[in-house]
Parts: sequence; structure tokens; C-alpha cells
Amino acid sequence: MTDEKLLSLMRRNDESGLTALMDKYKRLVEYIAAKMLSSESDREEAVMDTFYKVWNARDKIDTGRMSLKGYISMTAASCTVDKLRRVTKGEQVDPLEDDLQLDLDLETEAARSINLDIVKSCIREMPSPDREIFIDRYYYEIGVKEIAERHGLKEKKVWNILARRKAALKKALIKGGIIL
Repeated sequence: MTDEKLLSLMRRNDESGLTALMDKYKRLVEYIAAKMLSSESDREEAVMDTFYKVWNARDKIDTGRMSLKGYISMTAASCTVDKLRRVTKGEQVDPLEDDLQLDLDLETEAARSINLDIVKSCIREMPSPDREIFIDRYYYEIGVKEIAERHGLKEKKVWNILARRKAALKKALIKGGIIL
């Protein structure tokens, strides 16, 4: 069943839409919760909170702005962080370092964690020397001319590598439900 059909059913207060939505996205939400919560009961509560919030926001979800999968991912991350904070009795959750210094629009700490996992995975999968060039440029902020000299390449080749790898990264982030 398509996301549009699921939302249509839910907007008509048809609980079969919620059931189908849970069937389709429960594993994704469980995965997000499992990354931060060790207790099975805490994870289950975060999952239920997620679908409860999605159900309550069904009339406000704008799939033109963000995919349903992206909305559910963000909601799951938010509910999981909320649960983690309740479990740790108000102790501050350690913030993640933005070790890639990419200009991403990160709405919540949990979304940031998901984005960084996608970015790190994408960079790890880059072949050499593309990975080194990407890290030199966007982590160490080295100029393209210097990078070209270090790797014995022409500047245009370095620009092409960077453009290709940024496009692949953007695609991976969008596929992961994140809107840039």
C-alpha cells in the first residue's frame, strides 16, 4: 500500500490505515529505538509513542515537504530521545560531535545522529582516493588546488570527484528519509 493511501485511510479515521502503517514501518522505528535504548520495554514504548504521535498528526503531515518515511523516522528519533531522557532521569544525553562539519539542516539531536550515521557509512564506502579527497576538502577544509597537488590530479578532476561524491551523499541522505 502506498504512503498516500495509508495517509488517506488515516485521515478518514480508518484504523486499518494505522495498522497497515505499523506493518510497513515498525521495523524501521524499532531499529531507530534500538540504536539508543537498551531495554526492550523502553524500545517498545518509544515505538508505540511514535505511532501514537503519527496518528495524532495525520492531518498535518505534508508529504510534499517530507516523505512519510522521513516524517516517521524523525518522529521515532524524537520519541526515542524523549524516552532516553526519561530513563536517565533528566541527565543530559551526550551530544554528538559534528565531526564532518557538513552543512545539514538537523532539526533534532536524534535526526543529527541518523544523518551522521548515513554520512559516515557513505564516506566509508567511497573508494580511495575519493574518500581521502572528500575528507581533505570537507573535514580538514583544504583547498582544491592543494588537494590536487597532494594526489597528483588536475583541479578539475578533484572538483568532479567532490561533486560526484556530494551527489551520492545527498541521495543516501534522502533515501534515509532526511530532506536537505
